[in-house]
Amino acid sequence: MKRKSVYTCLVMLFMSLVLQAKDKDVAVAEALLKRLLPSYIESFQFQKLKGEKDCFTIESVKDKIVIGGNNANSMAMGLNHYLKYYCLTTVSWYADIAVEIPEELPMVGEKVVSEARVDTRFFLNYCTYGYTMPWWQWKEWERFIDWMALNGINMPLAITGQEAVWYKVWSKMGMSDIEIRSYFTGPPYLPWHRMANIDRWNGPLPMEWLEHQVSLQKKILARERELNMKPVLPAFAGHVPADLKRIYPEADIQHLGKWAGFADSYRCNFLNPNDALFAKIQKLFLDEQKKLFGTDHIYGLDPFNEVDPPSFEPEYLRKIASDMYATLTAADPKAQWMQMTWMFYFDKDKWTSERMKALLTGVPQNKMILLDYHC
Repeated sequence: MKRKSVYTCLVMLFMSLVLQAKDKDVAVAEALLKRLLPSYIESFQFQKLKGEKDCFTIESVKDKIVIGGNNANSMAMGLNHYLKYYCLTTVSWYADIAVEIPEELPMVGEKVVSEARVDTRFFLNYCTYGYTMPWWQWKEWERFIDWMALNGINMPLAITGQEAVWYKVWSKMGMSDIEIRSYFTGPPYLPWHRMANIDRWNGPLPMEWLEHQVSLQKKILARERELNMKPVLPAFAGHVPADLKRIYPEADIQHLGKWAGFADSYRCNFLNPNDALFAKIQKLFLDEQKKLFGTDHIYGLDPFNEVDPPSFEPEYLRKIASDMYATLTAADPKAQWMQMTWMFYFDKDKWTSERMKALLTGVPQNKMILLDYHC
């Protein structure tokens, strides 16, 4: 009996060492394959390639399709390349659509070698979180994240669950439960609330919604990071509840312009970044968000999207950007600002070259990433 126990321990130790020896990225790629093509696990083999440059290789070795990559994201891209160009199949981001491939896998003649053309591959639009995703559960998100990896995305917008962070912030600032939840819009309208276009429309948000979205976001971020992605989280861009003025009557809070014909009661309010309260809120938000979701130090900040700022004077816009960036880096010294440029096209008559330059040059060079949402 004693000898059998020792034998069992040795087997367990051996298995443990084997598991540890397997590269993490290879294990992640294998897990993705198992989710998509569970019947073909033995037909593929993943290998880790050396080097920092994102790349993949595909070749046939005996009866296996061998896919190499410098990380799991590259391996996923290699898998997708094989499925698309050899199996002539497309993987849908809809979880209910199965991946159909030939029973006998096509062999690869000449070895495929491919390098990424760009290092950073961003994906998603703020509005998609209202148009498409408000009712998604983990089943939908899991397939969608796999789809992003298959298509080489490594910088996804990840703004699920932020209302729970804001709930903590506004509670600490002295607002009541119903004041905070009534400030939020209903789920399909949250993108436009987050972009400081409308408040309160179809609110209040139930507490169950806030809690569920936190749980969902934790799963989303864990899987995205596992697949070598750097999720873009939000930061504070000045949008505050009207009730904050009651608690801080001296704060420099002003109305933003009207949006899409909504009544004044749904208008958003903006706290001037020069106000000391701004830096306090920024730090509170980023600290609370980091506790829940971690950080990859890339933040989406989008002041004045489709709404007029308090002033269009270039010097005002430059100072707004400079002060906002200062609060961001004070809270996270590694922070990078991601700014969508849709508003410059949408309101092109108002956003003249001089005004655009003023806003954008308020931030140091190489510290702001611009998204060309028009194209």
